[in-house]
Amino acid sequence: MIEKWFENDPAQCKSAYSFGPISTKTTTMQIRYTNLLFIVFLATMFVNAQKSIFQSEEYTVYSEDNEDVMVMDTLFKGRKALMLDGNRRSIALLEGMNTKNFRVEMDIAGKVMSGLGFHAKDGLNYQFIYFRPGLGNTQEAIQYIPIYNGALSWVFYNYPVYETKADIKSLEWFHAAFEVRGNNLKVFVNGEPEPKMDIPILENPINGGGLLLRSLFGPSYFANITYRPLAIPEKEENSQTKTGFLTQWEISRQFSQDTTAQHFEGILEQAQALDDWKSIHIPEDAYVNFAQYFEYPNGVVVAKTNIESDKAAVQHLDFDFVGRIKIILNGNTLFANKKIKFERVFDGTYTVGLPFKKGDNELVVIAEGDAAFFGKGFRYLGRNQYTNWGFVAKIKP
Repeated sequence: MIEKWFENDPAQCKSAYSFGPISTKTTTMQIRYTNLLFIVFLATMFVNAQKSIFQSEEYTVYSEDNEDVMVMDTLFKGRKALMLDGNRRSIALLEGMNTKNFRVEMDIAGKVMSGLGFHAKDGLNYQFIYFRPGLGNTQEAIQYIPIYNGALSWVFYNYPVYETKADIKSLEWFHAAFEVRGNNLKVFVNGEPEPKMDIPILENPINGGGLLLRSLFGPSYFANITYRPLAIPEKEENSQTKTGFLTQWEISRQFSQDTTAQHFEGILEQAQALDDWKSIHIPEDAYVNFAQYFEYPNGVVVAKTNIESDKAAVQHLDFDFVGRIKIILNGNTLFANKKIKFERVFDGTYTVGLPFKKGDNELVVIAEGDAAFFGKGFRYLGRNQYTNWGFVAKIKP
């Protein structure tokens, strides 16, 4: 390589390595050579920093029944890939990595839902970013959700913030890159310079954790997976506090589900007789997501909060929910539903009047999740549980 720079004047090659006088031309050649070495050095550093992950000896695959299963790489449309089918092969958990700030790239060909879990504490608690290839070029093509205790809370974290478009197709290869720095997540598709998604993640504090791959409701193929650590951000983005929402509550223990009449009233009596209420307050998340507070989300919970009014007046509660809820103000029922509601949750879907009295007013919400929609519950890692459980509420004049 050195000789190539000096191929028009071999004598310069000798002078470049002597301590004698060096011509301007020689100095220019040295600078070029030095720059070349620097570029090679940077390229070597990059290659060394970036490494292939999810090699066969590095991960464990689990079924929906939480069984450790054997998996071999497969060939799909010309690429050697790890295949998960969403049933017998549900998730692939990478062993021995603790990631915090990183860039992961991979090729994906999925049928229904295919994604990356990061900052994983285990197979039940992680941040999840996934694609719906069958819904390419719709606002549901990419979605981010925090997974709490196995609950796939997709109805809460939706467009326009947590879902977005991407030009992808079912069972066709596309390239995805995920960058996590501090509390920020960026998602790039097919090498485009601008991210398709650029959002704060709903993890507080940011503790880092492992990586996993997951497929739901059909096959997903993952290939050419690489990992590169990123520098610690100089300053993390400020969490986006959700103003105006009711995010401070006291919640009861979890009670068993029951379909008998007046069941919610019986649960309220049980909760009021106990002294084990827990205070919750997560201002960066407008949703009261009960799955976050119970290791096995599959029951009924009571939430209560006190609202002070300086006079007797009627205000309004804008709300939405999943599953079944009952809303009670000062002992009077304002809203109740019997049929399981299972669809995206948005602020202000429902409105009820709040006849406040002067002084303290107790607002109570009794909530059951969506398990009954799936019969005994949604099957994940050996148990039937909720995927969604909770509500969103805001008081307006």
